[in-house]
Amino acid sequence: MYLMNISNSLYDLEKYGGQWDQFEEFLNKHKLDGIELILYKDRYLDKIDPKHLIGLHLRYFPTWLEFYNNDQKALLEMYDSKEAIKDYYGGLKPNALVDVFKKEYTSAKELGVEYMVYHVGHVTNADAFSFEFDYTDQAVLDATADLVNQAFNQDSDIHLLFENLWWPGMNLLDQEKTKNFLDKINYKKKGIMLDLSHLMITNPNLKTPREATDYILEKIHELGELKEYIKGIHLNMSLSGEYIKEDHLIKYKDISKMANGFEKYQKIVDHIKRIDQHLPYNDSSIHEIITLVNPEYIVFEFSAKSYEEIDEYIHEQNKTLNRL
Repeated sequence: MYLMNISNSLYDLEKYGGQWDQFEEFLNKHKLDGIELILYKDRYLDKIDPKHLIGLHLRYFPTWLEFYNNDQKALLEMYDSKEAIKDYYGGLKPNALVDVFKKEYTSAKELGVEYMVYHVGHVTNADAFSFEFDYTDQAVLDATADLVNQAFNQDSDIHLLFENLWWPGMNLLDQEKTKNFLDKINYKKKGIMLDLSHLMITNPNLKTPREATDYILEKIHELGELKEYIKGIHLNMSLSGEYIKEDHLIKYKDISKMANGFEKYQKIVDHIKRIDQHLPYNDSSIHEIITLVNPEYIVFEFSAKSYEEIDEYIHEQNKTLNRL
């Protein structure tokens, strides 16, 4: 099943005139079966035909471990006030995050999707620039398992797919850690959503698509029997190693001094987008990855600013996949 990632925010829908029929024409044009939805509150859902809702990308909190561990000192260093903490996490107590994902799970069942995607990672703004971490993969994995088991405490027919990141958490570089994490998850229909860009980013020495493919194939083989947990692929490419290797500390010091919170946020997002580029996987070697994994879902997940750009990206990806 071929899908594309899109949110129900007006920013995304406006690319298609804000009308579902225009977006449906876009799906048909590119031979796509439906969408993986990033749920933006409950806005404009009436514009989306439910039959095309296949996946739901659950909310993602890049920085959440301090909150979940109730580290008030760290939280107040990162946020201006308790009100700001409450606005971001939906409350002041750790169980607020459990409530957030319980609500997301309810939405998934109401929307009738086949799968949900949960990011497994944690990073602070400062560490996203320094690449130095005081927290380990294990700490993030343990806390995630604890949170997930509370929020998704009733089984259903919906797949719960965990997405790899390059930050501490589930990066798919260690078979034992990945297996132990999945074993701790009580939800029965659990699996993995393999994000190709995120796996590439774990190796900043990659320079070409062929090198990226070889690296991804190697890491999948190293997972052994865990490969069978991979139900979907986020199809994209990020060969951003040269940028990652730059010294970003001075840049972050300047950003941290900015008085305007929104401008600061934009600078941080720009930095992340330069790492995680979300470009088409424009090399025929992608067929080797798809053949090895044999996923149920292939999701075109590209970062585009306009209709013309996303139209071009998906056309390019389809051409590489011989789907034209």
